[in-house]
Amino acid sequence: MTDLGRMAGSFARIRTITLSVAALALGTGTAAWAGASLRPKPEVTDVEKYCSTEQQGAYQLAEDLHRRERELDSREHAVAAQEAEMATAEGRLKSRLEELEKTRKELQDLLGQADTKRDERIAGIVKMVESGRASAMAPMFGQLSDELAVAVLDKMNRSKAGKLLAALPPARAAALAQKMAEPIAVAVP
Repeated sequence: MTDLGRMAGSFARIRTITLSVAALALGTGTAAWAGASLRPKPEVTDVEKYCSTEQQGAYQLAEDLHRRERELDSREHAVAAQEAEMATAEGRLKSRLEELEKTRKELQDLLGQADTKRDERIAGIVKMVESGRASAMAPMFGQLSDELAVAVLDKMNRSKAGKLLAALPPARAAALAQKMAEPIAVAVP
């Protein structure tokens, strides 16, 4: 049971108790009190005229309790409306989160496929470079981007990669060797 449900139950018990106390104080039964809300409210002057001071106090208490009951009913309805709005909003949020999670999974699948295709292409370049002579491949390899050149060198046979680096101009070979020695950045999902 939610806190609001418990609070509504407490309000109902308080209302019942206060109406019973008011009815006893006025000297009327519960049935008379329940019917009182259907009859027009007597004028304060009539109460003062026909009732003792104690009865006037009890009548005022009953009026205050009735007003408080209406306020509590009003609050209870407002809380119930807010609860319904929150439940609707929660449902929309859950639906949106499910959509986002589905999209995230689709993107991860697509990225995985793209990585697989890239790895296949790099493997093809590795085979091509390893099958040729280092001196013949050096001019073409020198024109590759640093990222691609490092990826190819990482997958090549070490002795063939060393021969290829030796055939490159010293500045380019040093730059690629430097990049190969840098720490690998790991993407955290």
